[in-house]
Amino acid sequence: MIVRFVAAVLVLMVASAPALAGIKTSTDKVVGAFMALDTNHSHSVSYAEYKAMVDRRARSRFRAMDANRDGAVSDAEYREFWRKTKAKLYRLKR
Repeated sequence: MIVRFVAAVLVLMVASAPALAGIKTSTDKVVGAFMALDTNHSHSVSYAEYKAMVDRRARSRFRAMDANRDGAVSDAEYREFWRKTKAKLYRLKR
């Protein structure tokens, strides 16, 4: 009985060691990045806060695609954008 108790305690200690050491898992990092969108410190991300991030990224991506800055992306501009960034953005390996 005491062996089982000691084993259980050891398992709990090992399982909680990363949390006690402050080590963040990949999920912790992703959730932390998402919660950083909470600009009003309400401890939740509103649709408006999320949409603001999406809009910033969309504007940035569109600027990167619109090489001649005419407010429209042509076939040639998109092809060039795709050629330069596909590996970085989508991690495609061919």
